[in-house]
Amino acid sequence: MENPQKKEEKILPFEKGKIYFFMSFSLVCGGKSTFFEEIKTQTGKENEKEKYNIILVSSDKIREELSLKMQKDNPKMTFKQCFDKVGRDTAKEFDTQIKNAIDSADKDKINIILVDKNYPQGIKKFLEKFCTNKDSMFFIVFIPNIKKPININNIKFPFSLNYFIQCYLRLKNRHGHEVLNGEDESSKYVYISFLKLFQNFDFDKRLKSSEEYGKNIFFQIIDFTDEKNEIQIETNTEKFFNNVMRKIKPFDEFSIKKYFGNDIDEYFKAIEEKYDGKNFFEDTRELIKNEIEDLLKNGVMFDK
Repeated sequence: MENPQKKEEKILPFEKGKIYFFMSFSLVCGGKSTFFEEIKTQTGKENEKEKYNIILVSSDKIREELSLKMQKDNPKMTFKQCFDKVGRDTAKEFDTQIKNAIDSADKDKINIILVDKNYPQGIKKFLEKFCTNKDSMFFIVFIPNIKKPININNIKFPFSLNYFIQCYLRLKNRHGHEVLNGEDESSKYVYISFLKLFQNFDFDKRLKSSEEYGKNIFFQIIDFTDEKNEIQIETNTEKFFNNVMRKIKPFDEFSIKKYFGNDIDEYFKAIEEKYDGKNFFEDTRELIKNEIEDLLKNGVMFDK
């Protein structure tokens, strides 16, 4: 007998002339760039490129360009100093580029706007500002396939410890990014600052509420990371979340380094020694590729 509580799954197909915002809710190095690049690759194939209008709007790229421009105009300033000063201008330019992307929608193609930005608390504002036509504009949120969200002494995050550690190791080994690389001594502080933004953030309660966000927001789970081998919460992890994550103010680099720097260095050093290069985690890029193929072919599955 069928479970009466089970919701019927439906499909949101991709239709010509309509606009689909794609946003990945992830940490730094959480799989967002890989996901977007694969979307562009698959929709750019010879037999597909006439079907799609793909536009990427990247907050990181905008901030890099504005920082370089400021540095060129002010040669005595470092890139980091310029980067710290262009936050407000980046937000304005980001909004401008989103509006331009909407204006350039093609009525004869499926319009996908890749929104490369992380801001969990700002999604309602985004919807109100940009998703103005409920008949032709849809917001697709891609979230990691998380098996066990972090809950340490009632410090809660919507990501698993697996995801948290894998993203950090990717950051440590990342080079050539527009604004944040592993060799940057502040990268660890930026990384945990992004995590802090998601503290007590519940995808189900905050994003799946039709009363708050309307019926034009949909969700798709993607295997951004390997969740097969669950990492057990040990004493050093409890200490890190109690002594650091519970107390920090996000993006206050000076205070984070001054008051928590030793604890942060100690914890991440232990993480590197235990997991970096040890083949504990499997690469999920092939899974992501297959999931995107299925998504573009069949549309977004949902149970509203």
